[in-house]
Amino acid sequence: MSKSLSLFGRHRKCDWQMRIGRTCLGLPGILVIAAGFGSDAAAQSRKRDVITREEILEVAMRHEDLLQVIRALRPHFLAPPRGSRSMMNGPPAPVQLYVDDTRRSGLDELRMIKPATVEEVRYLEPSKAQDQYGITHNGGAILVTLRRAPG
Repeated sequence: MSKSLSLFGRHRKCDWQMRIGRTCLGLPGILVIAAGFGSDAAAQSRKRDVITREEILEVAMRHEDLLQVIRALRPHFLAPPRGSRSMMNGPPAPVQLYVDDTRRSGLDELRMIKPATVEEVRYLEPSKAQDQYGITHNGGAILVTLRRAPG
C-alpha cells in the first residue's frame, strides 16, 4: 500500500519512504538521519558540561589554579543560572562545589586545587543538581574528581 507524502508542497508516492527535497529515502535512510541528529546533540551537551583531564592539561601551564582553568574553558559553570525570577522565588543559591563527593564551603576553594591533580570537572545544571542533592542546589553544582595516585 502506497501513501502520498506532502512534506515540501508536492505529492509523490513512496512505499515506506520519506520525501526530502526531490529524493525519497527508505526506512534505513530515515534511521541514519535520526541517529545522526541525536548523537551529535548529546555529545555536544556532554562536552559542554564536562572538562576532561586532557583539556585541563592543555591550559594548565597558563593557569595556576582550577578556578582559572574553569574560567578559561567553561565560564558558564560559574555564571548564575538563567531563567525568569519573581519576587516569590527569590534569587538562586550560589553554585555548590563538591570535591570527590565531599561538599565544600564555596567556589573560592577552587583556588587551592592544582590543575594537574584533577581528573574531571563536571557541571550539573540547577534542575539536575536539585534532583541529586536537594532543593538548596538551585544554583547548580560543580563536581571535581581528583586524580588518584597509582598503586
